[in-house]
Amino acid sequence: MEQLNARRRYVLDVILPQVVPSSYGDAKFKLIDSKWKPGAGYTTCGGLPAHVANQLGVTDKCRAQGIVGSGLASLRDAAMMQNAWVHHDLQLRWFANDMKIEGTMKRPKPGDLYLLCSGEESAHKTNCICLSTKTKGRPAKVEHVGVIISAEGTLWKTADAGQSNGNAQCAKYCDRTFNPGTGLLTGETDGTGGRPMRRLCGWLDIDKYPFTKFPV
Repeated sequence: MEQLNARRRYVLDVILPQVVPSSYGDAKFKLIDSKWKPGAGYTTCGGLPAHVANQLGVTDKCRAQGIVGSGLASLRDAAMMQNAWVHHDLQLRWFANDMKIEGTMKRPKPGDLYLLCSGEESAHKTNCICLSTKTKGRPAKVEHVGVIISAEGTLWKTADAGQSNGNAQCAKYCDRTFNPGTGLLTGETDGTGGRPMRRLCGWLDIDKYPFTKFPV
């Protein structure tokens, strides 16, 4: 793994162990979401990036913009408002593969807050709700959020809440396979046990976001 700055090291070594791994009913899990219970009808995945953001420290302005909210869209909006959003560029990846210069590909780094979206490849490139909130038709939309642990090669590791633990939810470290040809990141399905359909939409670059701890 590459050498990480103090902010990224703090996310991996201090913040995430506060809550991962944990399950519904644990005191640790309540730091992610203290209100969720079986049958609540929503996922807790947004609570993990919100916890990370809160622990990194935010200004009143950033708090008002929703960075510590647990909504999936609020994370995207907060990143965009502070110019910290990186949209996953499929064209760049194709170019890199064709020319065999894969090292130039944009990839999230450990500690970044990532988003997965649904929708076809064309929707992600031109009609993704993470590009504009005014998209029409059938736009790609945010389906899951989490924290990057490693994004090297095709075998990635992430930290995620909203995971299934029987009838309850939990937070855990997940192994995922990234397909650079399609942009799909396995580990999330369509909810019916079908094919993986979650596309790497982009991420909040924690070095670009004005967190108050460990200025970079």
